[in-house]
Amino acid sequence: MPRQEEKFVLNCDSIKAETDKAILVVVEDQEHWLPLSQVHEIHRNSPYPRLVITPWIAKKIGAY
Repeated sequence: MPRQEEKFVLNCDSIKAETDKAILVVVEDQEHWLPLSQVHEIHRNSPYPRLVITPWIAKKIGAY
């Protein structure tokens, strides 16, 4: 049975830019480029966007 990958929900202030390989988000007044390979889901339909990301990238930006 395959191991289930851990996920982390990141609440963002905004999404400022996006390329084919990365997304620029603002979290607590700090900008962070996140590789899309580490982003499982992007939820844009609320006042504040939410991303489902891998825990290691959340730790890297200090959100975990």
